Amino acid sequence: MTEAQKARSPQQLEILAKARAKAQIVRAENADLKRKEKELAKAEKEKEKADRKKSITERYAKLKDPPLEAEPYESDDTEVVEQPPKPKPKPKVKKTKKRVVVVPQSESESEDEEVVYVAAPRKKKAPKERVVYAPENPPAPPDPFNGMYEKMFRL
Repeated sequence: MTEAQKARSPQQLEILAKARAKAQIVRAENADLKRKEKELAKAEKEKEKADRKKSITERYAKLKDPPLEAEPYESDDTEVVEQPPKPKPKPKVKKTKKRVVVVPQSESESEDEEVVYVAAPRKKKAPKERVVYAPENPPAPPDPFNGMYEKMFRL
């Protein structure tokens, strides 16, 4: 103990004891608040995780199994006529251009001519040429030693 601590009066000791008691109460309250905050944060995280899991499973179920359309309620006095969905038009197939070659048959069989369809040959595109210009006199690489070799060996 220091000299000042030894020389404390009874009033000072009483005030210090009250301050220590009050500090102890404040510390206990703060610890309780921190514990409750941690519990709340943990509960919020669990709730958020459960919500995420629920929404993901619902969305996944919708993706895998599309919901069946409920049939509309039909009463006796009104009649509902469902129209079938329109079929999607099929994509048009491009016809290739063909060249007609007439080949005469031998004269002994008949005078009819045979028609043969031959596909037109495709044109090949010429490959593009790549032009690279190189400098006539490339610059010399910089000296990594900056003349230190000459200084050291005095050449």
